Amino acid sequence: MKSRLTKAAALLLSLLMLAGALAACAEKTGENGDTTAPGSNAIAGPDVTTEDPNAPKYDADGYLISNLPDLNFNDETVTVFYWSDVEMKEYESDGPNGEIVNDAIFTRNSHVEGKLHVQLAWEKTPGNNGNKQSFASAVGNVYKSGDHTYDLISAYSRTTAICAENGYCAELTSLPYLDFSNPWWPEELVSVVSIDNKVYFASGDASINVLHFMYGVYYNKDIIANKNLPNPVELVDSNQWTIDKMIEMCEGLYEDKNQDNIKDKDDGYGLTTTNFHIDAFYTGSGLRLVEQDPDKILVISEDFWSEKADTLCTKLGDWFKTQDAFMGSGYEDNFVAGNTLFSNNRCYLADRKLGNVSFKFGIVPTPKYDADQENFISVVGNPFSLYAIFTNTNDRERAAAVLECWASEAYRTTTPAQYELNMKARYSEENDDSRMYTIIKSTVCFDIGRLFNPEINDITDIYFKAVESGQSWAAQTKKNSRTLPPLIAGIVENFKKIEG
Repeated sequence: MKSRLTKAAALLLSLLMLAGALAACAEKTGENGDTTAPGSNAIAGPDVTTEDPNAPKYDADGYLISNLPDLNFNDETVTVFYWSDVEMKEYESDGPNGEIVNDAIFTRNSHVEGKLHVQLAWEKTPGNNGNKQSFASAVGNVYKSGDHTYDLISAYSRTTAICAENGYCAELTSLPYLDFSNPWWPEELVSVVSIDNKVYFASGDASINVLHFMYGVYYNKDIIANKNLPNPVELVDSNQWTIDKMIEMCEGLYEDKNQDNIKDKDDGYGLTTTNFHIDAFYTGSGLRLVEQDPDKILVISEDFWSEKADTLCTKLGDWFKTQDAFMGSGYEDNFVAGNTLFSNNRCYLADRKLGNVSFKFGIVPTPKYDADQENFISVVGNPFSLYAIFTNTNDRERAAAVLECWASEAYRTTTPAQYELNMKARYSEENDDSRMYTIIKSTVCFDIGRLFNPEINDITDIYFKAVESGQSWAAQTKKNSRTLPPLIAGIVENFKKIEG
């Protein structure tokens, strides 16, 4: 698989793939490689390995070599319990069939089994947004029975968060083998998702769906040309791609295509979207929902109550009242039909619906709040997978080795397959489009408030519903200023009760 990548492209991936992701958030805030192991089944975490100073750090294709020691778990079974309704295939493969991502999944799994001498076993049940509680209950039943069936748990992001809050997920930073300084884990993972200085779940290259659910703004190149509008790529390069510029470019593009004198999904617009995609503009503006205070305690971010959040809410709310922008059902099909200049969406739109469109399209990052903002920031949609180690696993250290190896192998198999060979090459029409994908991927940002959204009175919904209805954000913050802080404090207290 990776032989189809050039060394330069592979090195680019090693430098960018989520190792630099979350860099935008900073505004707020080998296997058998270069170590020697004491012996089979030895505990040799990052702090106890003996490094050979002369060993190479990168392989021939430019990938960082893992610092996992040689391990032999004697073909023991490691069971992964995952969500069966995952939107894009991520876990199992019956074998190579010529489909790029499927074959990479098979290769990743085979490498994990071969390098660690384990056998991966699979169990699954629905666990998406509508099945969060039933998945958590299934894990909870096994946990309460004292059964040791599962080793790794992986589900929809908010589902895994529920499992962690209930004590079903082991703390990760205390375990050997997991090394969150490696590029297959987001650079600021520990600081962003830690709760009371502990980490219970992780994501990054391990989840193919991170790439699928990155947000960007698709645009119709034919409309750009026909209306003599600025090239969005050039705006990105010149630091002029801002929310104000996007709104300006949409002015006067409304067209009542079905001649019914009603603003509906069949007309022509500057931008089409749906209400929950407003999250991308909030996070893309450098605003956070939840952050850590100076004592490393999770709190509602000051951003949420800020004048900046108020200004953005009013600006977007006023915009959607005009004919220039449409929010509602049918927004995707409207863009696919060629009726709209922009559509902010997840990157999977190209895979799902843009394969046979009649127009040329491109993608750019979510626009900045203004030109003073240092970086573009790309939020990830909620249906990505978080990975955790089951508290009752028979062997946490073995599970940690598998999770580290899984992410490491994904970094050199499934990520290149999905990104370099699939998203960048297959779905991008020009080099500039590929370069924009790279910017989006290298500025991916998470917010733990999104993971615990249901437990914090649907905090993200409060914002996008205010935009959708044109409500005053100042009124919303006043209404929620007393209710939200105790809710996040309750989550912190729940985790404090969890042992280790």
